[in-house]
Amino acid sequence: MPTAPKWLNDALEKIAPSFIRIVKVEESVYLNPFVKKIRLKGNFTSLDFSPGFTISLRVTPRELRHYTVSYADDTKKAIEFVAYLHGNAVGANYINILQPDDQKIKLAVLGSDKQYDPKVEKQVVFGDETSLGLMLSFLPFLKKNNHQFMFYIELEEENMTIPEEIGLCNYTVFPKKDVFRDIDHIQQLPLLGDPQWSDANIILTGNVNSIQNFRKALKLNDHKGKIYVKGYWLEGKKGL
Repeated sequence: MPTAPKWLNDALEKIAPSFIRIVKVEESVYLNPFVKKIRLKGNFTSLDFSPGFTISLRVTPRELRHYTVSYADDTKKAIEFVAYLHGNAVGANYINILQPDDQKIKLAVLGSDKQYDPKVEKQVVFGDETSLGLMLSFLPFLKKNNHQFMFYIELEEENMTIPEEIGLCNYTVFPKKDVFRDIDHIQQLPLLGDPQWSDANIILTGNVNSIQNFRKALKLNDHKGKIYVKGYWLEGKKGL
């Protein structure tokens, strides 16, 4: 969660107004006590919501929280994101209090990291609860362009049913702090032993420790495709 002095966040809002949108909460739904889907209504018609498009909410005067747009309607008058409510943190507390018809919510539009390559036939997206929005943003593009694709998701036990509830497909769920905390276990995954997937684009997100282990395993297996890395959080560290 990026942190900056209040005066700096205030100044950024004033000098870059084209990046700021004033929106209202249209829908706020708990998928379970730990995962919440938010739908925001506003004017997003000038934006191109490519996979991985990120927005930023100012959850306190000093702190920002980044979320991936999981869905944008055809008119670009509403967007959705999926939030993981992890512990007693300021980001989770802010999302918890958002209710339908909350007005004048400020968000900054940050754009996409260009992780999706429509020219590459095979795509794999890895992550955890914090990556669910990213996976949803990839899904319609992967289907429309006839990619072969997989989602690898490590989840806490209470969140195991969420991928099905939000409409993901072609996914495999792993217990949190299990396979992806051990390089030897990662190397035993069918994906790494299948030469047909050796040139796939691999997008690694979520927990930094799991990402590092997965990347090392791919390198040891001489993976030929591109590997994209974006850590969303790390145990004991604030501010990713």
